[in-house]
Amino acid sequence: MEKAPKSETIKIVTPIGTRFRYSWLVSPDEYKGVEKWKTEALVPVGSQIKDEQGQMVEATSYLVDKFEKLLEGWKQTLKANYPNKSFTLTKNGKGEPSFPYAFEEDNLVIKLKKNVQGLKGKNQPITFFKHDAASGQNLLMNEDQRQELDKISPETTGQIAFLASGYDAGGNGVGIRCMPISICFRNIVPYSGGASDFDTAEPSSYEEKTTATAADF
Repeated sequence: MEKAPKSETIKIVTPIGTRFRYSWLVSPDEYKGVEKWKTEALVPVGSQIKDEQGQMVEATSYLVDKFEKLLEGWKQTLKANYPNKSFTLTKNGKGEPSFPYAFEEDNLVIKLKKNVQGLKGKNQPITFFKHDAASGQNLLMNEDQRQELDKISPETTGQIAFLASGYDAGGNGVGIRCMPISICFRNIVPYSGGASDFDTAEPSSYEEKTTATAADF
């Protein structure tokens, strides 16, 4: 059997000041029988992030460039392996190309999802850290502390580390997905209202390859 090509997987950490909405980070959301941990990360336009050379750059344009280069590399890999096959991007309900990121007002919104059940059993939950201003350390949160974050306000801020890679869903198209690994919270605001998550049709099942550590933040 011919081995399917694999996409490059890149690790990204958003800048301090990232907000989180439509979050199911402790208790997973369930849609069509599939449970997922998920959130949408809002990165403010104008925020700063370090590039590969350690230089501070504008975060949203830097992240979009990373996504675009990842997708282009994945498309080239697919064409190299299947030169006679045509590929199309995954489409949303309006028939437009579907990406896990988009600009909305003054934010870059990144949709992140992780299946509870993986190919080899239950996946590791998203790891939580809390920044301690007094010590300057990012401290691993225990299970009791995690449960207090079952629902959080979109005013909650911090950083999120995630893996991005390409996928090929056959007739449903190709694209990229973003899978959360860990979050370092800076300011936690309890949620006081109600909201439903956005659900999309792209598949999401690949194994976590990176161990979350406080050094990510």
